[in-house]
Amino acid sequence: MFRLHLNVFIMALASRALGLAFDGAVGFGAIATGGNSGTTVHVTNLLDSGSGSFRDAVSQSNRNIVFDVSGYIQLKSAVSLSSSLTINGQSAPGNGIGIMGGEISASDKSNIIIRNLRMRQGTLDTDTGKSAFNMGGASNVILDHCSVEYGQWDSIDAVGAVNITVSNSIIALPIGQQFGAHVETGPSTFYRNLWVSAHNRQPLSKDNTQYVNNVVYNYQAGYTSGNTGGVFSHDIINNYFITGPSTTSSKNAFYQMAADQSVYATGNYLDSNNDGQLNGAPDNTVGSSTVLSKPWASTSLGLATMSAADAVTYVLANAGATPRDELDTFVVNVVKSFGTQGTLYKNQANTGVSNGGYGTL
Repeated sequence: MFRLHLNVFIMALASRALGLAFDGAVGFGAIATGGNSGTTVHVTNLLDSGSGSFRDAVSQSNRNIVFDVSGYIQLKSAVSLSSSLTINGQSAPGNGIGIMGGEISASDKSNIIIRNLRMRQGTLDTDTGKSAFNMGGASNVILDHCSVEYGQWDSIDAVGAVNITVSNSIIALPIGQQFGAHVETGPSTFYRNLWVSAHNRQPLSKDNTQYVNNVVYNYQAGYTSGNTGGVFSHDIINNYFITGPSTTSSKNAFYQMAADQSVYATGNYLDSNNDGQLNGAPDNTVGSSTVLSKPWASTSLGLATMSAADAVTYVLANAGATPRDELDTFVVNVVKSFGTQGTLYKNQANTGVSNGGYGTL
């Protein structure tokens, strides 16, 4: 255990020397400094609060959080993060760590790094106005290899957020509004994520956005700019949209792409025949938006190292918190049906997954 925690600390120092949140961090959130060389704090139990709890560990800034326990932490109320935190979910032993039944909020905070954490709100949270993860008004935030499921308001709420990255993550099965992510202000980077069975907002991008090598499955509306009330640019590169039983119109892979938006779209594919095979065709039609001849962000093409088809293979094998648990396995297997399985849920228990739908760690 000590060796694992030491390795986490050494890797953090190495990434700081490179100016990255961690080795391999990408996008606008990669500048997050996290806990820097601050205090290493151990989560030693699965209690909602008190000494050794996750809530207590994140209550002060300049901390690197490591886990001596595995399993679910069930929240009795939303937990608020402090600024300048690194949450190292990969340090948890066994099957990893998860947070269930409440919102994790980084609202109005800055410089937060979260890796390998399961955030699963669900109906155990009686506050339907909250999201699984809220970073409204936050700045310099990166989520990597996280699993965000059963959000009630949104899976990820990033209204007013500045410099964020969500990478290598699973954003799936939102309940309540059934929305994926809502981003305003930005800029934001969404990279190599798996989006599954949402009504809309995958994401809703009211900001300048990089959207590269994502996989969107069983959508009712996919990438959305909406009636933004703002003029923004969107780099949408090498993503794969796959329809499912809940998809009412395959054309809504790009949704509400308004005339005041500018879009660079290339290498995107759409599989709309629901035949159990991945066999889509190119689709880079972005509504009435202005089509850009080159990306608005200088780093976007450098991120797009995989074709859309290769991104499907990679994301299905690697997205989400590790080690992959029962719920994420369920989500990935639904996607692997390539059009024949999937539904939009209002209650996590309806999935049939154990532990009332949350899965067992």
